Amino acid sequence: MKCPNCQSTNIRKHGFYRARQRYQCKDCARQFVEYHRPNCQQTSTGVEDRIDRYIASVSTPPDDLLLNLQRDTVDYPLAQMQPTLAQAQLIALLMRSIAASRVLEIGIFSSYTTLALALALPPQGQLISSGVAGRHLDISRAYWQQGGVTTQIDLQVGSGLELLDRLLILDLVPAFDLITIYGLKHQYPSYQRAIELLRPRGLLVTTDVFWQGRVLNPDTYNDEFTLGIDRFNRQLVTDPRVSVSVIPIGDGMSIAIKL
Repeated sequence: MKCPNCQSTNIRKHGFYRARQRYQCKDCARQFVEYHRPNCQQTSTGVEDRIDRYIASVSTPPDDLLLNLQRDTVDYPLAQMQPTLAQAQLIALLMRSIAASRVLEIGIFSSYTTLALALALPPQGQLISSGVAGRHLDISRAYWQQGGVTTQIDLQVGSGLELLDRLLILDLVPAFDLITIYGLKHQYPSYQRAIELLRPRGLLVTTDVFWQGRVLNPDTYNDEFTLGIDRFNRQLVTDPRVSVSVIPIGDGMSIAIKL
């Protein structure tokens, strides 16, 4: 068994989660369960499965392409780190509500969120995405082709921080209507500078801000991922450039609007 975050095999049993064995990585401190469902992902919100199912039943269902892409990549390393289908749906809805045509994604994995956001773009819209290389991206590209959005996606393989640096140097401010963050957790505080790239009333959306509830006791865990997310959350709420709301969907989502 490998850690879904860092791929280390240095893991230990760490209690139970909803009657399932939970594990913790001794190297990066990530907690996880050895369990996958095609259409669901682990969350830390404490919402019962039957509530999740009810919410899904009264929400617009995801596009079949999104469901198929998730099924095809659910067993890939880091798949558990990506946003949930419900989060992807909400981000796409937010995009449509502000008529977003320029979007930046920092830290994609199997990239069904990329597909969801690209499908929400207007015909001349553009999505710039950064993420790690791997066979999962080859599968994703096939789905982008099926969805007819390949030309609207500018995939930048590599570091999200390096991409931010390049964009800021280009002095395209304000360049984006919406920016999403779901990359390396210890780098979240540095991702905050993405606000500079947002237009007024643009949105910064960040996932995994609860980190399985560990942000409630960051000093207890004292790992760089938990401390990084907690620092980001506290920095963002005091940033005078934005107004922030955090909602318990998936593993927590922060939505900030640039003032």
